[in-house]
Amino acid sequence: MNHHEMGHCHGSMEGIPSWMAAAGVVVIIVVTHLYLFWKTRTAQSKTHRTFNLLASPGFKGLVMRPYFPMLIQTGTLLLLLLVIGAGLFGAPKGNIAPVLTWTWWWILLIFFVLIFGKIFCAMCPWEAAASLITSLSLKSRLKRLTHDKPFPAWAKNIYPAIFLFIALTWAELGMNITHSAPMTAVLGLLMLGIAVMFAVVYEKRAFCRYSCPVGRISGLYALFSPVELRPATAEICRTCQDKECYHGTDTHTGCPTGLFPGHLTENTYCTLCTECVRACPHDNLALNLRPAATDLLKKDRFQWDESILAIALLALTSFHGLTMTPVWQDWNGFLRAKMSLGPNVVFTMLMLLMLLIPMALFWAGASTASALVKKSGISTKRIFKAFAYAVIPVALFYHLAHNAMHFFMEAGSLLPLLSDPFGFGWDLIGTAGKTYGPMLSLGTIWWLQIGCVVIGHIYGVVVADRVARKLFAEDQQAKLALLPLLLTMILYSCFSVWLIAQPMDMRTSSM
Repeated sequence: MNHHEMGHCHGSMEGIPSWMAAAGVVVIIVVTHLYLFWKTRTAQSKTHRTFNLLASPGFKGLVMRPYFPMLIQTGTLLLLLLVIGAGLFGAPKGNIAPVLTWTWWWILLIFFVLIFGKIFCAMCPWEAAASLITSLSLKSRLKRLTHDKPFPAWAKNIYPAIFLFIALTWAELGMNITHSAPMTAVLGLLMLGIAVMFAVVYEKRAFCRYSCPVGRISGLYALFSPVELRPATAEICRTCQDKECYHGTDTHTGCPTGLFPGHLTENTYCTLCTECVRACPHDNLALNLRPAATDLLKKDRFQWDESILAIALLALTSFHGLTMTPVWQDWNGFLRAKMSLGPNVVFTMLMLLMLLIPMALFWAGASTASALVKKSGISTKRIFKAFAYAVIPVALFYHLAHNAMHFFMEAGSLLPLLSDPFGFGWDLIGTAGKTYGPMLSLGTIWWLQIGCVVIGHIYGVVVADRVARKLFAEDQQAKLALLPLLLTMILYSCFSVWLIAQPMDMRTSSM
């Protein structure tokens, strides 16, 4: 999901050396075998150590202020307005909108999710605008301008978000919107319009809960995050009569995504808006630091829509990397010459292929696993749905590896644009016309990339093992079911290594 095709090409970055790629593949295979054959079954603890950030009186006092949401959203809202203003009214070249959006926000989003969980949802400028319009207030989130219609039951899933994610990827790479300041601005306005429309028509924040591709992608990735919002004491929530954190009060909305905070066990749909913290009369919500991947390792409820998104994330994240390699150009040229098809048709065909191949491979792995443990009665569908969560760390850490390369090589392109954001020839802070090199050396970036891919695979293997032991009562059945699925994950991870070993186009906005 890296979006750096923003202007003229500045050459390409050499991929990781062959020896580093080979070493990475060896480590991936060896670690997988060691874990599979040496891991002994142990009882899993239902608790994990946490540190409550709200135990700090100063931070807790700030969060309890009614204006806290708007306080943390003001910066992102102003940046959105800058992107829209520069994109629509600035010069087509040397414009800050594409670089600020695609080289900074879209890349750093994944790093923020890894470290802070759903922090972007808490700071979301689209939600900020929707709240301002529907509440007509800088402080209150209570809706005054709304029809409050129930969201259609058939749409209460994340398939709309999956569709928007695929459509966004197609537009971003197929239509090259990351090259265009006006199209970037239009996309920002489109997301803003959808968020406001949903907020005005439907109850609560239906767009955030079901349809926002950014929120749903970060929701799955946030299962890995070391930050969680949870009830401090489950018994207090169980015996609470009014459930103000859910229903709201005269001054607070309650959970805008329709979750009961007292039952929160994972990060996926919580937006960290902290409305429940302010609404709870028992002071029973905690914002905890906890071990990484806690939600994934404890996961025992598996949903089809989330499983499909997990595989789609892996597929399309790899697809982004592939489109920046010479191999991609060769495939495009070959198919266009042989089939006499236009570039958009060929692009769409290859994108669908890249989306379907991982789905098919994972289904084949699940089918083989089901056949190996036929006596267990666990179907291919159930295995596919459960084990898809194991690829989330694989997708997340390849995503980080690819993003790290582009960010640390290209992030300096923003500095000249800060002096001249509209491309009008200004020099506000004295950086216009200057060029800035990479933030890290190429060797350091290589080590970061291969390290991310290996770490993601290791976490994926551990999650797959936990899932297997939840699905199968017998240890031998769990190990048998793991064999084809781990083979599939090894193939995914080796493909990730191959991708970061390829030369990558370094494309940034024209200055």
